[in-house]
Amino acid sequence: MSLFPLTLAAVLYCLVATAAGQPAALYSAVEIDRFIADRGVAFPADYQSALVDDIAREISVEFPTIIALRQGDPTPLGHAVLRISAAVTEFKPGSRAKRFLIGFGVGATVVRARVRFIDAASGQVVLEREMSGSTWTSVGGGDSQGAADSLARKIAKFCKSAQLVHSN
Repeated sequence: MSLFPLTLAAVLYCLVATAAGQPAALYSAVEIDRFIADRGVAFPADYQSALVDDIAREISVEFPTIIALRQGDPTPLGHAVLRISAAVTEFKPGSRAKRFLIGFGVGATVVRARVRFIDAASGQVVLEREMSGSTWTSVGGGDSQGAADSLARKIAKFCKSAQLVHSN
C-alpha cells in the first residue's frame, strides 16, 4: 500500500484550510513526553507519571479517534504525530489541611509548565505556551494530584482550540 494517497490528502487538506484562513489540524496521533523539571524545581516523579496519564486520558476524551502514545512508543504508520513536551517551571505542593480548613485558594497546589507542541517528524516546534493547573478546593481539601489533572484538561482543550489535532 502506498502512502502517496494519504500524503496527497494531507497536503490538499492543509492547502484548503490555509486558504480558508484556518490552521490545518493534520495530527492524528499525539505523543506525550514525560514533563521534566526546570533547574531548582522539585517536581516529584509520581506527579510526572500521573501527568502523562492524565494528558493521555484527556486527549482521548476530547478526541476519541486520536492515537495517544507515551514517550518511546512506536509511531503508527500513516499518522502524523504531535509531540507534547514541557518543562515544569513552578511546582507548589500546597497543603490539603489549609485547603480544607481555610479555603479561598489558601494551600493551593500549583503546576506551571512551558508546554511545547512539536511536529514529531521534523522536530519543529509548532506552538509553545505557558500553562498551569491548580487544585485549590474540593471535598476534604482535594487531592494535590488534581493540579496535574487540571493542567491536562487545559492542554487537551488547547489542542482543540488551536486546531492542532484532527479527530474523525
